[in-house]
Amino acid sequence: MTGGGTCFGEQLFQFAIDRGDMNVILDALPLEVPEKRTTMEYEIQLLRIISVGWGISFFLADEELKTRLAQQYWEQVRAFSATLSTSAALTVDSDIDYFEIIKKRLNTYVGTLDAVGKIPEPAMAIGPAFAQICGDKDDALAILAGTKMFSHTIVAIRGYLDETVVQQESHADLH
Repeated sequence: MTGGGTCFGEQLFQFAIDRGDMNVILDALPLEVPEKRTTMEYEIQLLRIISVGWGISFFLADEELKTRLAQQYWEQVRAFSATLSTSAALTVDSDIDYFEIIKKRLNTYVGTLDAVGKIPEPAMAIGPAFAQICGDKDDALAILAGTKMFSHTIVAIRGYLDETVVQQESHADLH
């Protein structure tokens, strides 16, 4: 997650929409039903986007830095969502608000974390919530996929923030 001249919020957004890690996780699962794979691909992308935003808020102690970086990140997500919503609406001939879907999923995952309280490994709560969103709260493969995606994303975000953003806190505009 590096890029000369690119703001940190945009770098984090590019990481959030990168499908490489998602495909590795999904390709490792023995998903025999194509519809299940499609649902999990869609939901794992949403989980990844949400996990990056959650990681920004969770790991940054400096309120000003957290606010600026989160704003940059979510502005990127909003722009991406608007483009995706417009494209989807043309394809299915129906209005779709992708950003609203992201907000609903964020509320679901945050609500899940709030319900379990302080646990040492939040991914253990996120995996089952992911499986439930995918249609079967007891689906071991969906639980595994959600747990792995959340864990991997959070570890990557923490490393990025520790190595890149925190070291450059003195930059007024995070560019």
